[in-house]
Amino acid sequence: MAKKIILLVVVLVLIGGGFFYWWQIQADIRELNKTLPEGVRVVKSLFGNEYKVVNKVDGYELKIPPEWMGIKEIGYIPERTEEGYTATSIGIEGKEGIGRSVGIDRYKSGRDVGDLGSWAKTNFETFGLMGDFIKDKTGEFDSIKTQENVHFGGEYIYFFKKDFVIYTITGGSEDFIRYIITNGKW
Repeated sequence: MAKKIILLVVVLVLIGGGFFYWWQIQADIRELNKTLPEGVRVVKSLFGNEYKVVNKVDGYELKIPPEWMGIKEIGYIPERTEEGYTATSIGIEGKEGIGRSVGIDRYKSGRDVGDLGSWAKTNFETFGLMGDFIKDKTGEFDSIKTQENVHFGGEYIYFFKKDFVIYTITGGSEDFIRYIITNGKW
C-alpha cells in the first residue's frame, strides 16, 4: 500500500512539474496574445522553438522563420474597405536577426481579380509606389515579386492569390517571405 502511495505522489509531482514547466515557457505567448482579437493567436510548440500565427478570422496560419527565435511583437488591423476590397493586416516582428519583420495584408473581393500582375501594378500606382514586377513561383503559388526602393527602403513585396483572396507580404528578406508563404496554410 505504501508503494502505491509513493508512486502516486511521484506521478502527481511529475504532472505538476510538467504543467509548471509548460506554463513558464508559454509566458511570452500569453503576453503577445493579450493584444490580439478573438480568433487570432500566436502558438508555440511544447518542445523546440517553433512559433506559428493561427488566424481563424481570415482563414490562414503561418510559421515564423526559426532564425527569428520567436516573436517580439505582433499587431492586427481588423477588416476595413480599401479600393473596393475588404482588407485585414498583421504586422510581425521577430526577436532576432536582420530582416525579421513582415507585414501581411489580405485583400478579399467577391470576384476573381484576373491577372495578378496587373492588380499588383494598379495597387502600386494607387498608393504612389514604384517597382519592377517579376513573375515567380513560391511554393504552390504563382506569385509576383518586387522591391520598393523609393518609399519602403528596399523592402520586398510578394503578391499571390488563392480563390478570391490576394495576399501581399512585405519584408526586408526575400528568404523569410518565401519561408512564410511556402510553410503557411492559406
